[in-house]
This record gives sequence, C-alpha cells and structure tokens, in this order.
Amino acid sequence: MQPILRPSPHSETKEIPFEKNCGEDKKCEANLGLSFSPARSRVLHLTPSASLSMELTLSNSGEDAYWVQLSLTFPWGLSFRKVEMLKPHSQVPVSCEELPEVPQLLTRSLSCNVSSPIFKAGSSVVIQVMFYTLLNSSWGDFVNLHANVSCDNEDSGLLEDNSATTSVPVLYPIHILTQDLENSTFYISFTPRGAKVHHVKHIYQAKIQLSVHDHNKPPLEALIGVPAFHSEGLITQEWIVQTEPPVACNSENLERPPNVAEQPCLPGVQIRCPMAFQEEILVQVVGTVELVGEIKASSMFSLCSSLSISFQSSKHFHLYGSNASLAQVVMKVDVVYEKNMLYLYVLSGIGGLLLLLLIFLVLYKVGFFKRNLKEKMEATADASDGIPGEDSGKLASEEEAVDPSRVDLLQKEEAQDGGGAY
Repeated sequence: MQPILRPSPHSETKEIPFEKNCGEDKKCEANLGLSFSPARSRVLHLTPSASLSMELTLSNSGEDAYWVQLSLTFPWGLSFRKVEMLKPHSQVPVSCEELPEVPQLLTRSLSCNVSSPIFKAGSSVVIQVMFYTLLNSSWGDFVNLHANVSCDNEDSGLLEDNSATTSVPVLYPIHILTQDLENSTFYISFTPRGAKVHHVKHIYQAKIQLSVHDHNKPPLEALIGVPAFHSEGLITQEWIVQTEPPVACNSENLERPPNVAEQPCLPGVQIRCPMAFQEEILVQVVGTVELVGEIKASSMFSLCSSLSISFQSSKHFHLYGSNASLAQVVMKVDVVYEKNMLYLYVLSGIGGLLLLLLIFLVLYKVGFFKRNLKEKMEATADASDGIPGEDSGKLASEEEAVDPSRVDLLQKEEAQDGGGAY
C-alpha cells in the first residue's frame, strides 16, 4: 500500500514589513496628477470590429504614494477589454476589474490598482485602457470618459489634478456602393460614309445604406465628372445630366493640368447635384458626339464620365473607403479613315488596258498575226537543225532533174513485160 496524503485546506498568512520613505518630517505626502493623452483615439468609428483605446498619464510629484486606486467611468456601449502599462515602465504592475452594473446609471465603472502598494515619488507612467464596442447600444455624438485617481496619503488640498475627462467623437458608418450599368455606351465609331452623330448614355446606380443604429440621415451630394465641352475641331460633344429623383444641379469648369495627355480621363466639367438622403440614386450622363470635319487619318481616343457620392456630415464616414463610392465609364471613340476606292478602280482599269495594248504591240512586232506563220516557223526550225533539212532538199532536186526520155523508155519496158506475162 502506498501512503496517500489526506487532502485538507492549508493556508498561511505572513506580514511583510516595508519602510515608508517620509522624509525628515516623518509625514508622507503624495501629490498625484492624472490626464488623458491626446495622441490616441481622436474618433470612434462604429464598425463591427471597432475598439477604443485610451491612454492616461499618471504622475506623482510628491513623496511615495500608498495604495493608488484608479477609477474610470464609461458609457454602456463600451466593454472593458484589457489594461497595460506602456514602456518604459511596463514592469510597474497594474490590474483592473469591471464593477457590477447598476441599471439605474447611464455609465459603467472600472477600478484599477496601480503599483500597489507603493507608487514611488517622482514616478510618471502611461496606462493604456482598451475597450470593445457594443453596436447594439444607444450611441450619442460623443463618448464621454471620466477618470479619477486617489491614494491613502494625499492631502485634500492637492486633489484638483486627480481627475480628468475626455470626449471622443462618434462617427457612424455609411455604406455607399456606386457602379455603372451594362446598358451604358462603351464604344462608338465614325467613318466617312457612316453616321455623323452618335447619342450616348453613361448610366450609374448608387446604393446607400446606414447603420441600423443610426437614425440620422445626412444630406447627400452627387458629383458627376464629364469631358470638357468642345464645339471646335473634328469631333464636338455636349453632355447633360439626369438624376432620379430629379434635382437641380450646378456645373463648374475644372482646370486642366499641363500633362493632360497622360491622364485622358480627367474630367473637364464637374456637376454637383445636392439632394436629400436616398437609399438608391440613378444618374444618366447623356451625350451627343458629332463628326463635323473631314477624316484625314485614323485615330482613337477616350471620353470618360464618373460619379461619386458624398455626404454633408461630420458624424459619418465611408465604411469601405471613399473609392467604393466612385464609378467611371470609359467610352472608346474610333475615327476610321477610308481611302476613296473609285480612283483606285479607275486607275487599275486604265493600267490593265495599257498592259493589254503593250502585249498586243509586242505580238504584232514579232509577226504573230501574219499569214503562213506556221510554215515559216517550221522552216526556221529545220534550218536551225542543219543536216536533215539539206539531205531532203538534195533528194528532191535530183528527182526533179531526171531526163524525160529515160522516163518514157522505162514506161515501155514495163508495158512489154506485162504483155509477155499474159
């Protein structure tokens, strides 16, 4: 059998003495000071993953302070996450706990022990307190936080700098999605024999969504960029803007930068259309593009329009950034130069006739169209061959030179031979 210790509670309490540094007068007087650091959390963006981080500077300009307590009150929309001492004093201990909720109060409380039991004379530390945000809470325009510090040995006449208050603006999210629709015009072309005028449309749709906890609907403004109006040159253009719901708009000319060739889609005119809050906005940029000159060379360029939605409010922010509220249509304009083919056809016909006439003259010169050409060509071929032609000529001449009397004698002999045979 193995011995088994009987489990029983065992605790022991001991006293650890420490020396109080109270100076020659043996009277310890601390002088604490507390302030919020302005460098952190200028605003609170209410997003699903939002958090709030606050920094407090705690200092002791007097003698050692004993049992320093830091308390912090904050609204119901915040939930305590953690606390830490920032460098270079991260070795100084700090711990916090959230106090039980009191439904009658509009705030919650946090209690912290700092450098217990002694906060040394001349010390200064920075404490960072972090909170989660609860989106299902009721939020105002600001988050108000109040902090207070105390210790066991500070004179009541030195408590004026023991508390601090700060307010953090609350910004509500707005989700704006702007896009161009498929039935927009993305390409047009001009040819010498084609249409001289094109009517084009750039159609945009914007959807705006507020947070479910935000009951403030800010006014909106649609900013439409269109190409500069041109009434001179090869191509002229005019643009008008139509919105749904209809609103009055104002236009202003924009200055073109020197390197405009490198940025062809910069707008030349900006049209502002202020309107009340709408969950959906339709914008049509209608243009008339006309060919007024003679096409002398092919070219291609772009005509661009754009739409962005902004809001007139200092209490809201773009949830996914301002780029999500911007859309642009790039329309290609193709100018096609076509040569006049009639001249080409006429010149080709004339060239063909001249070539045919030249061939006819060459054939005529070589005697292609003269009589007995075939016999002459054969004779020429025989003459070029040499001996065969000469032998045949000699035989023919010899036969023609036979004596006629000899011919008659031969005929008689043949007749007699024939008679003897009978």
